[in-house]
Amino acid sequence: MISFVQSSLLELRKRTDTQGSITAYALLSALVIACGVLSVWVVKSAPSFGAGEVLVIVGLPAALASAIIGVVFGVGDGRVGGERDGILTCLSRDTLYLARGCACVAMVAGLVIASTAVALLSVVVASALGGELSSVSFVTQLGEVASLALAAAALGFGIGASLRGLAVALASVLLIILVVDTTLALAGPWTDFIRFSTVQAGVTGDAPFLPSLTSGLLWIGVPLVGGWLRTRSAEV
Repeated sequence: MISFVQSSLLELRKRTDTQGSITAYALLSALVIACGVLSVWVVKSAPSFGAGEVLVIVGLPAALASAIIGVVFGVGDGRVGGERDGILTCLSRDTLYLARGCACVAMVAGLVIASTAVALLSVVVASALGGELSSVSFVTQLGEVASLALAAAALGFGIGASLRGLAVALASVLLIILVVDTTLALAGPWTDFIRFSTVQAGVTGDAPFLPSLTSGLLWIGVPLVGGWLRTRSAEV
């Protein structure tokens, strides 16, 4: 029997040591760097800029990428038919689900840290090229980027674990974020109670408590519980 930490590390390794995952993370790294280059171009010509502004430009794409990471970790071994290798570790399915979630959080945290490093490097480059740095503070923006990334990852993880199919889960998450949320926004203010963007606004402190709560239960709570129940009942 292996420990919970070892199981979490195993889940992390399984999602990062394949040719496909290496290619995907390489593309994601290229996207983060490209956003860093874009941020330098945007802020160096402005009258002044803050480090937090650069972090937002670099970090926001990471939030969408976190939803995809959440799907990959949530689907887990479901895409190959079961939980056999996890069950062989002699850990309960509940523990395996939690270990997979912790591995997902670790990967998203790594993405946020990498985005922050690129943003800080971009600040240095923009300043060296003549940009006027007005504020070095970025803690608030870092908290916002991290919260957005974790919320998106939770959505993806829950849907991935519930559907247990990579293609359909990815399509569902992108549909929710890019289509359903936009469509609901056009239907009136009442949809604040059921939109995923309300969850994102809530974690950054830009939305009232009640709409944030109801939207969070709908788009994070329900999928996570559904994924847990599906993991407990899935065939080996």
